[in-house]
Formats: sequence, structure tokens, C-alpha cells
Amino acid sequence: MNAIISPAEQWHQIVASIQQELCCLAEDERQWIEQHLANIHKLQAELHQLFIQADGIGQCRECKGGCCERGNNHMTLVNVLSGLLSNNLPAADFSQSCPFMDAQGCTLAVQTRPFNCVTFICDKIEDRMNAEQCQQFYALERQLRAQYQVFDQRYIGSSLRGLFIRSQSMAGNKFLAVCD
Repeated sequence: MNAIISPAEQWHQIVASIQQELCCLAEDERQWIEQHLANIHKLQAELHQLFIQADGIGQCRECKGGCCERGNNHMTLVNVLSGLLSNNLPAADFSQSCPFMDAQGCTLAVQTRPFNCVTFICDKIEDRMNAEQCQQFYALERQLRAQYQVFDQRYIGSSLRGLFIRSQSMAGNKFLAVCD
């Protein structure tokens, strides 16, 4: 009989596994990851700037991060790699609506935030963007999606659907196992 483990325990196992795999990577593979993460970081920072210009922080403060609920499945391999390589992966608190929210808001650095978190803007925020900003936002979103998909095509454990969902169908493979 399989014991049911809590989301916190499952998360800890996933992160520990990725951290161990990362330590054992060949230098050229690690450099590939770092180079591609740098592209993602740049795009996420640009998206965040547009979010800030549209008073996204103020709007989110007003609704108390309502769209951030159900964040359990948003963290991807890309996000964990980013957090581990920058030594900035906060502890997850699964008693919260999103395990990476606290009283002050999101505990994740912008470059480590999941794709869904940096590409979602509610109507209130989008309405504060002019046409050029909206066009730029959605163009950046497409570029960012393509960068995440590069990881999805390379590593078995990568998926925009998130690590919890992806780990259920990996059949014992390592997260950083290269796809055939």
C-alpha cells in the first residue's frame, strides 16, 4: 500500500531531487541551463516592468492577490532551477492559497516566478495599459512561452503544467534527464 504524502513533503522531495541532479550535471549542460535561464529572466523582468507601469502592484494589493490562489501547480522545472542557481528559492507554505505568498505578497523573485504568474494580468491591469504596452506585453508573453518550451523539449521533467503534475507521469525518470 502506497502512503499518501502531503504536498509539502512531495514538494520537498521534488526540490531535493532537482538539487541533487543539478549538482551532478556536466559543466556544459549547466552552462546551457544558465544561458537559457538568463533569456527567461530578461523576458520576465520586461513583463514585470509593464506590470509595474500599469500599477499592477497597487491593483494586486487591492484585491489581495486573488488570482494567486491555487498556485500549487504553477512552479515548473525552470522556476526551481532559477531559484536553486540563484540561491533564492523560498520555503513553500502549503497552508497558504499559494505556497509562495505571505502577508507582504509573493515571496518569489520576479525571475523565479512561474510563467502563469508573470504572464497573467487581470482586466483592471490590462485596462491601465495603452495599446502599445498591451501589444508589447503579449509579444513578450509569446517569446517567454517559447523559452519555457525549449526546456520542455530538452528535459523530461519540464512542463508548463508544473512540477506536481509533471512528476506524476515521469515513470521514475530524473527531472533533468534529456528527452530522446
